[in-house]
Amino acid sequence: MVKRTGKQPTKKLGRPVRGARPIAAQKTTARGIVWRFGVTLILAVSLACGLLYGGHWLRQRLQVVPLGKMDALEQVEVRGVFNAVHEVQLKEILLPYLQAGFFSVDIRAMQSALLANPWVTSASVRRRWPRGVLVEIAEAQPLAVWGGDRLLVASGALLPRPAHMHVKALPELAGDELLVGQIMTQYQALAGILTSRDMEVKRLSFDDLSGWRLELVSGIELKLGHDALLERVNRFLLLSRGLLAPHLHKVAGVDTRYGNAVAVQWKNGQK
Repeated sequence: MVKRTGKQPTKKLGRPVRGARPIAAQKTTARGIVWRFGVTLILAVSLACGLLYGGHWLRQRLQVVPLGKMDALEQVEVRGVFNAVHEVQLKEILLPYLQAGFFSVDIRAMQSALLANPWVTSASVRRRWPRGVLVEIAEAQPLAVWGGDRLLVASGALLPRPAHMHVKALPELAGDELLVGQIMTQYQALAGILTSRDMEVKRLSFDDLSGWRLELVSGIELKLGHDALLERVNRFLLLSRGLLAPHLHKVAGVDTRYGNAVAVQWKNGQK
């Protein structure tokens, strides 16, 4: 007979099986995976939201002209900030090229036709699947009015003034057309000085006889002569902050062509 005792045989623990991990370690690893996945998900969602918001903001800044169905193409859209170029002009430029269809439309020819407009400084044309075209253009920025029918743009060119374009806030420049570059440079220099003193240029002109004349938005006209313009304008500005400060509303004009003095012309003979 085999006697049984109350004690159970003791099993000896051997070495752990290779490749196995303790349960606690497995739980820690699982938590780490879940944590990393959560952080990655949050970052991905944040990036997507940022891109969507950025795209929406940019689209709001640009004007969009949906030209709708034009001949063979179902959707033609033009984006840009339009002040000089009118929707009718865009249709006249693009329509001849949109009769070919989606695959055969001449993208380069459309781009060249847009750039032929003097107000268009850059143009991008690309196909939009399945039956559309997206056009993006940029216009020249007007700097001042030149005469009654032209505008001076930032590049120094004189462009025809569009009839529908509002230019009330722009200053007026005048003089010999051959000197347009010099007149623009002088305007930019003078406008920079005056703006820092809360004054604005309304009109700047030059002729060989009387030299430079500068009219401010406030109505005061400055006679500046032929040279040392910045020095003479600064002389007026010192007086406008000093002796003339209480009387500026009575001043019609200031002649700064004297060496170390100025002559003040009062409105309606006021002093």
